[in-house]
Amino acid sequence: MGIGSSPTVGSTCDTCLQKFTIHFRRCEDNIYDGSYGFDWYRPEYFKKLTNYRPNAATKFGNKVALVSGSIQSLKATYTQDQISKISPFGTEYIPAWLAIYPSSQEDSNSSNPVNQGVRLNLELRLLDSENNFSLKNDGTKIKFEVSNPNIIIEPAEFSVEDFIYAKKMTRDLGEDTKREEEIYYLASEIVNIKCTGALQKHEEIIVTAIKGETQEKVGKLMLYHNAVIPTISVIFVDVITDGKKPSRSHDYENFLKHNSFNQALINVEIKNAPTFNLNKYRSKDDDVNISLNKLNINDTGYFLSDLTKFYKKYQDKNLATKNYVFVTTVEIKNAVGAGGDSVTLFNCPQNIFNQVVVHELGHRFGLDHLFESQKITAKGSSFQFIQGTTANFLDYDHSDGVNLKNKTAVNPNQTLKYFFKYQWDFLRKKVK
Repeated sequence: MGIGSSPTVGSTCDTCLQKFTIHFRRCEDNIYDGSYGFDWYRPEYFKKLTNYRPNAATKFGNKVALVSGSIQSLKATYTQDQISKISPFGTEYIPAWLAIYPSSQEDSNSSNPVNQGVRLNLELRLLDSENNFSLKNDGTKIKFEVSNPNIIIEPAEFSVEDFIYAKKMTRDLGEDTKREEEIYYLASEIVNIKCTGALQKHEEIIVTAIKGETQEKVGKLMLYHNAVIPTISVIFVDVITDGKKPSRSHDYENFLKHNSFNQALINVEIKNAPTFNLNKYRSKDDDVNISLNKLNINDTGYFLSDLTKFYKKYQDKNLATKNYVFVTTVEIKNAVGAGGDSVTLFNCPQNIFNQVVVHELGHRFGLDHLFESQKITAKGSSFQFIQGTTANFLDYDHSDGVNLKNKTAVNPNQTLKYFFKYQWDFLRKKVK
């Protein structure tokens, strides 16, 4: 009996497979460091599973789905670039995506430990209630097949018994008062994946369950093509307006190179331009003098446009064609950063400095806030997320604060730390 010909699947016999699917997953958000790109289609996008507080005065909140609009458009970002589609036991399967550098890549990011391999979790999800949703040690083998020899996965195969000794988990997928449980076995960091050479196109790892002569494709992982690694050059400038030099986080360079844009397989080159001291021009430029006087009385309404104008005049008239990040001590109410022809930081606290820089550079390269309309194609349907509910770089660390004196609720995610797969696509098109 060969692949796709398993009339006895689910029955009790020596060659019959238990019905399950296998899914690649990374570690939890609070452990994930952003050193590689990984994304998957999550049930909380379309199911009311997340407890959401729109403002701080709301004690308990309501269960909501994180995405509104065309959920099919979002789903398509995970399925449309597949080499082949699988339907384990007739069920829909949406693959996760992994983006890692080839270990042969010689660039500023090549020292990233991710090139030595990424350890991923595997989830085995049971599809029926046979044997009380318990996995049986029936001799089934799990085998991995790669579509490109440059992809290495270890081990190349193992037994279903390895899952039996893993954690049996229950995930509540019920909405409102409806009860719906998903039973799965979690094998943490059970596989190691690395890429020894460049991938000219998207590739895949297929997971096949084998028992006797019966085989079924039960899972897959897509690997993002990595033959072309674009580089963005980011220029930091300290701006002096009040005699004080602005501060930066101690690890911002490493974060930009190894914990953010590298997820989209983009290198970051960091340069530091000379300090731009506006006080030097105060006596000879009335516009500079007026602008600084406004800052002295906390009138910041024109500071962004003034800074751009003065830097073009005295330092670089081609500012708009480059990626400048101006670091200032200016304070603006309810803002720590802004985009436009350049990125400007307003007395940005060091503990969020890295995330704010990535967020604003994301805007610079064409990404919108998650809670604004997301359109994959010009004529396609749009979708959007609820503000302050994800750890995505283009989200906010708080809710929208509607009603009740605009008191926002804190984003339950500890910090913003990842891009989605469709954002990888946008970024790479923009900076190639």
